[in-house]
Amino acid sequence: MANKIISSDDPKFNQIRRRMLETWAKTILGYLAMGGLIYGALAVFHFSYHLQLGFGLLWFLVPVLSWWFSAKVALAMTKSTPADPSNPEHKRLIEIVDRVYAKSGLKFKPPVYISDNPLPNAFATGPIHRKAVVAATKGLFLCGMNDDEIEAVFAHELGHVKNYDVAINSMLSVLSMIFFMITDQGVKLLLGGLRIFKKDFGVRYHDANRPKPSFFTGVLEWIVMYAIFQVTGQMTKIVQMFVMRSRESAADATGSLMTGKPCDLASALLKLVAYVESHRPVGREKELYRAIRPIMTIDPIFDARADAPKPKNLWQRLVAFWRFLQLTHPVVPDRVRELERMNKGTCNLPK
Repeated sequence: MANKIISSDDPKFNQIRRRMLETWAKTILGYLAMGGLIYGALAVFHFSYHLQLGFGLLWFLVPVLSWWFSAKVALAMTKSTPADPSNPEHKRLIEIVDRVYAKSGLKFKPPVYISDNPLPNAFATGPIHRKAVVAATKGLFLCGMNDDEIEAVFAHELGHVKNYDVAINSMLSVLSMIFFMITDQGVKLLLGGLRIFKKDFGVRYHDANRPKPSFFTGVLEWIVMYAIFQVTGQMTKIVQMFVMRSRESAADATGSLMTGKPCDLASALLKLVAYVESHRPVGREKELYRAIRPIMTIDPIFDARADAPKPKNLWQRLVAFWRFLQLTHPVVPDRVRELERMNKGTCNLPK
């Protein structure tokens, strides 16, 4: 692997490579699960369904455009501006990114941006390597990390770029929309054959002689479709979050292979989560962070340290499990455990 710090005979090399293979296996499993949902929908409706192509293509374009303009969208959402080399803090960031880039094996050096956001975060995004950008928030320098830890964070972020994770997640969104459209149209045709919906449901054609739906059937139609939308939406979301978490783990492994020091990232994550726990976003700010969770280094809303209170009863365990299924990142204790495993032993981490 180009520009790697650790050699192939280093014990950590094999362990990190094994972790990378595990994360790719999970990604493939997630894609197979989404493919299974699509195949299942086609099989249930006997491979006969009607797609409203104009509307459908519009929805397919959403994740494609999100992928192509991912860098511009991320910079706009975080209000990031180009780093100023005359600013000492910005210069420090540029030098750190330069060191990581030299180890990354990437052919194109991404421009560096910085945001005045007080919550610590770093991200690298872009549709292809040539259009990638990296950015950090002002808060990244407020949580006590040293240069080696910040370098490990940016190695993780450039790992996303190297692995084409934006494209992987965007393509999965396209597949989820295909599944939803097949299910939506198939259910309409299926229920259109039932007597109560015969005149009011199904794929609607323009027919001046067709009687208008009654209030009852109109409400019932809305309830049925809302329920189907919620079920299919949650099914695809769980698969998408599973893949997204696997890509975060892959970036941890890729970044560790760049630096050769998994413990630096483990230490950085613990400092990040400790800072975030004492500066949780609330109110309107919380809703903003809910939208940009995928590009955060750790989940600013739901992540917690290893010493966080554990669920005490069955209901709390079920709630915690459901929340875990919808996390964009593995929780920090799990990531630290895997990083220590890649290090072939425990790290001397801050408490």
